[in-house]
This record gives sequence, structure tokens and C-alpha cells, in this order.
Amino acid sequence: MDCLAKADDRSPAEYVNDIYEYYLPLLKEQYDDYPKRIRDLDHLHTIAEGYPGINEFLADLALEPPDGSAVDVDASDRDDERLVLSTIHSAKGLEWQCVFVIWVVDGRFPSAYSFLTDDELEEERRLFYVAVTRAKRHLFMTYPINVYDKASGMLLSKPSRFLDHVSSNLLDVLALVEERGWEDWGTSRYQDY
Repeated sequence: MDCLAKADDRSPAEYVNDIYEYYLPLLKEQYDDYPKRIRDLDHLHTIAEGYPGINEFLADLALEPPDGSAVDVDASDRDDERLVLSTIHSAKGLEWQCVFVIWVVDGRFPSAYSFLTDDELEEERRLFYVAVTRAKRHLFMTYPINVYDKASGMLLSKPSRFLDHVSSNLLDVLALVEERGWEDWGTSRYQDY
């Protein structure tokens, strides 16, 4: 893309906004599953907001890519095991010692689009089951306290409804407490509830 080739003072999030505006009509026109694809762009935008400049953002995106999908990853108990980033679909049948399931907030997991029919919500529940059963020893489920969902125009702040049926004595709830401004996020601490 020519716009990325020229250095300017725009933030990575502004670049992603340009991409979003360009692809949104194309996605709606060409794909039946465009809401899922839009969520991917929303995720990219959220990631981009955490970077001060385009060079840092692109450098992190261009880290050594995996040789294949998560299906090809050896999930053995080796000490030299690498970090594996995977979709839930790609993780089916695999296990790891420690698993982080991210975005466990109503509107993202389950997706707001799945609220339309019971079948779609049940499919999201099956995906959730797959995600949480990939962990051999440690399972972490994370969600933001609140996040703006650009596609729906909603502020998402409720933990996933799938957690409602989990006994509270099975969960250790930790919350990130912001002590200063967002620019000092590295100085935040965890607090038990």
C-alpha cells in the first residue's frame, strides 16, 4: 500500500482506520460472513492503538511468522516450547500446558452477531468449550473492563454470559487497576477481589 510507504505523523490506528474505511464496503458486498471479518479489523485497530508509531507496529506484525497453522505445532511438554497464537478452530484437538482465551466479553465472545439466533449462540458456546478445554494445567480467560465495539457502536463491559454458569469458587478473579494515566500502563498492578 502506497500510504504505508511514505512516512508521516499518523498513528498506526489512523492507518488501520483508512484500511477499515476502504475494506468495509468491499467486505459487505463480497462476503456473507462480513461481520466476522469486520471484527478482525476491529481487533487490528485495538492492537494498533497501543503503538506509538507505524514502524513499531509493523515490526511487531512482521515477527517471524509460523511455518504453518496451529495444527502443525508440536504441543509437547518440552521446555523449549514456543508461544503459539492460534484461532480456536485451529486449536481443535491440541492441548498446551497454559492457555489464554482473550476477549471473553459479551459482544465479542460470544459475538454480538450470534445473539440473533439460538443456533448461532450454541455454536459460539461450542467454540468456547473447545477454547477452555485446550489447557492441561493453567487456563486464563481475559476480558477488558470496557471496550468500544466499532462495528456495533456499543460499549462492551459485561463478562461473557458463558461464565455465568461457572461456579465462582472455580475462578480466581483478578483485575488490572489503573493507578495513573494510560501512558503509564506498565506501572499498573493486579489486585485480588
